Amino acid sequence: MARRFTPVSLAAAVTLAAGLCVTGALFLAVAALEYGKLTESFQQRASLRVAAIRRGLDDAVEALTVANQLFRTMPDVTQQQFGDFAKPLLQRHPFIMSLSHQHWMTHEERLAFEARMAPGHPGFTVTDLRAGRVVPAPVRERYLVTEMFAPLPAHHGSLGLDVWPLSATPPTAERMLHTGKPAATPLVSVLQPARRDSFVLLVPLYRPGMPADTPQQRRAAWIGDTAALVRAPHLVHTILQDGGLLDDPNLLLRVYAGDDADLVYTTGAEADADDRRWFEAPPWLAFHHPQHVAKRFDLLGQSWQVRVDALPRPFLADHAGSLIALVGGLLFSLLAAALVHTLEQRSRRVQWLVDERTADLQRSNARLNDDVAARKRTERALQESEHRFRRLLALSSDWYWEQDANFCFTHITDGFFEKAHVQRKDYIGRTRWQIRPDFLESKTGREHHALLQARLPFAGLEHEITGEDGLTRWFQSTGEPVYDAQGDFRGYRGTGSDITERKLTEQRIRHIAHHDALTGLPNRILLQDRLAQAIAYANRGGRRMWVLLIDLDRFKFVNDTLGHKAGDQLLRTIAGRLRASVRETDTVARLSGDEFVAILSEHADEALAPDVIDRIMAALAQPMTLEGKEFCVTCSIGVAAYAADGTPAEHLIEHADIAMYAAKKLGRNRWQFYHGAMNEETRERLRIEGALRNALERGEFVLHYQPQVDLASGHIVGMEALLRWRHPELGVVPPQRFIGLAEETGLIVPIGAWVLRTACAQARAWNTMREADGLAPLRVAVNLSARQFAQPDLVASIAAVLDGTGLPAACLDLELTESLFVDDVAQAVDLLHALKALGVALSIDDFGTGYSSFSYLRTFPIDVLKIDRSFVADIASDADEAAIVVSIIALARNLKLRVIAEGVESTAQLDFLRAHGCDEMQGYHFSRPVPAEEFERMIRSGHACAPEQEPEPLPLSA
Repeated sequence: MARRFTPVSLAAAVTLAAGLCVTGALFLAVAALEYGKLTESFQQRASLRVAAIRRGLDDAVEALTVANQLFRTMPDVTQQQFGDFAKPLLQRHPFIMSLSHQHWMTHEERLAFEARMAPGHPGFTVTDLRAGRVVPAPVRERYLVTEMFAPLPAHHGSLGLDVWPLSATPPTAERMLHTGKPAATPLVSVLQPARRDSFVLLVPLYRPGMPADTPQQRRAAWIGDTAALVRAPHLVHTILQDGGLLDDPNLLLRVYAGDDADLVYTTGAEADADDRRWFEAPPWLAFHHPQHVAKRFDLLGQSWQVRVDALPRPFLADHAGSLIALVGGLLFSLLAAALVHTLEQRSRRVQWLVDERTADLQRSNARLNDDVAARKRTERALQESEHRFRRLLALSSDWYWEQDANFCFTHITDGFFEKAHVQRKDYIGRTRWQIRPDFLESKTGREHHALLQARLPFAGLEHEITGEDGLTRWFQSTGEPVYDAQGDFRGYRGTGSDITERKLTEQRIRHIAHHDALTGLPNRILLQDRLAQAIAYANRGGRRMWVLLIDLDRFKFVNDTLGHKAGDQLLRTIAGRLRASVRETDTVARLSGDEFVAILSEHADEALAPDVIDRIMAALAQPMTLEGKEFCVTCSIGVAAYAADGTPAEHLIEHADIAMYAAKKLGRNRWQFYHGAMNEETRERLRIEGALRNALERGEFVLHYQPQVDLASGHIVGMEALLRWRHPELGVVPPQRFIGLAEETGLIVPIGAWVLRTACAQARAWNTMREADGLAPLRVAVNLSARQFAQPDLVASIAAVLDGTGLPAACLDLELTESLFVDDVAQAVDLLHALKALGVALSIDDFGTGYSSFSYLRTFPIDVLKIDRSFVADIASDADEAAIVVSIIALARNLKLRVIAEGVESTAQLDFLRAHGCDEMQGYHFSRPVPAEEFERMIRSGHACAPEQEPEPLPLSA
């Protein structure tokens, strides 16, 4: 046979092609990962610089606001005081070139100002800035004069400058007064006339005591402002330098300001960008790598744009891994192709030799075919016989045994001893009851012995054997009597099988049916059996028995925070601690979820005492580690006592459950014994809950309205809608009896929706009536519960109510308690902004009694603070309470929030609130909550308080 070889094998070519494809894919994948890393790094560095610049701009505004507070709190500030106050601010913020105080003056006030300044500044006069020169200002009706300036020695010429004629001042001031917030001028030229790189920040000052809620009021109250001159390049450079963000040679940063996008700062690396172009990777390797990031934001009406460009980098600097993968892959592909080619050639040579030897063997085998065929027929017959024998063994039992006439074993096949792990000598020549003396003591053993004495066959005899390995196994035997040819009894013979797996399965099934799968504790079924045994034991000995229902206090928090896996671990840990904290004779079971039941029986040597419950609570309260975090989970325990004196026992667990709920009401992490009054409370709760579910459908709810009075004018400006329940049998149910239950059961959601819809419709009807009389509309305040606040469609439902009733959004106040913001502040911020976008007003109810974080007032879009009645009650006699109320009012005024005082019941309280600037009040001093008809008569009659009489401010201790 001729040999055939090919220059290059197909397998080698395929190997080389596959290697090249894999190498290319690996190279592209590694390069893509490298570009992804570069992209992430570039985005992070760019965002860091943008955030630092914005934070620095906010610092400049904060510094000016601090200077503005000086003039608000100290009306008579001297130049020396202003300079001393401004000096540390200018040192802390070197990008602020100067701070100044500008004040409106009439011509007469100008003359007085010039005379006042003349002793220290000879020839001093109010000046204008014209064509870059400072000249005396002409006579005008009003001047906006720079009264104070810091640092003064370096800028004497700026003192006394009338800034109102400057082109940037009027529009900036108008924007400042319109929004009521600080404003920034467009870019102006200061150090270099040809370059606009500076801007001025203005914060308004209003005449003390005058309202500043609307643009018209602010224009009337405006007396001047504080100003800060900031040089933008210096500002940006200082921010980046302080943050250590100037040392990145691979970034080009440019900052633009103003509507014309003037370039105010650049890192100056544009030249390096051109020098690096030759390093750029070819376009097919770029993977859309971003080359720049641009962020735009507004500060006080001034538009800022920060653009960060990535400068080109050498390809090898960031792609060494992909190049190594490419070169290594190419070398590996070539070597693999060479190896495959060599093996292919060798395989061909071996195949040629094999073909030669095969031909020789075929000739030899031809002579043996007849012998092989005969042998195959013989083997096939043997295999069929063996298969039949194996099937018989599979259908038969595991082993065979024989007994003599005295029921002693005479023969047992080896399979039994292998499975039972026992010795042959322990069985041969002995009966079953000699091997196991306790066999005849059981019912099964006695019945089996009776069958043997009666010479009857038996089947399904189950017995257990403990082998030499210490393990207990179960076996099943079947037997029949044996007689000889004369009919004499010779003994028994039969078969046996191992049923250990079946018995273990049955035990597992029984265990699963009576135990909790997670904790291994008894479940409800086994608990009832153990409870019946404990009651029987207590009745026999005349002793007491306690049933404890244990409920975990923070299990839902762990489940929601760490997930169900951690919750399962917590339940297993609690189960172990419960078992360890009681005696072995006591029972601990899992009832459901995070509820456990313990049955404690009294013994002669140990009486039941509350120390046992304290020990259980202490054991459960020990810290545990879940998912790497340490938790302390407390519990509430209800105890139902059984005294073996004929007390019904079928409701013990139910009574313990009632006592547990009573313990939770008392504050959790405590225990409580059941007594009969608790059952009455539970029935009352069920009765209230059942009636509450139908109250909305039956129209039993009504709204009462308590007026909210403006303290300055004495007129009613709004009302709070308050829910009342008129039950046909229970009478008027107080809100404290059903509001908490409605919140707990979730019924507060439909009830709250009805309150909102009814209150808005009623407010719309009253406002229509007042519009016809030319009166201002009223606001209606509606409380939002925690369940309502958590509804996903809250914003949409409120918008639908406003649209359906026609009530303007500005006439609706939504009252929120501080506890709503604690669980998820970020989600609360988003939801409050969504509500604010509807146009409604948001108020914090009972301010000061909850968590009262000032960050809430800065973060949340709140419009109104409601002072809780607990602070108002003693403001006329308690200096501490008065100080708290004054502080809340001052805080609200500085934050431009409206303040409403609740629970005003006396003239002294009313006078105190008026004297300290509280906006509105509600309380029994003016009116109790009244039905809608009576409230309508009140507003029709013009019922009002006496208006404010310009009282002298009261001291804080009044």
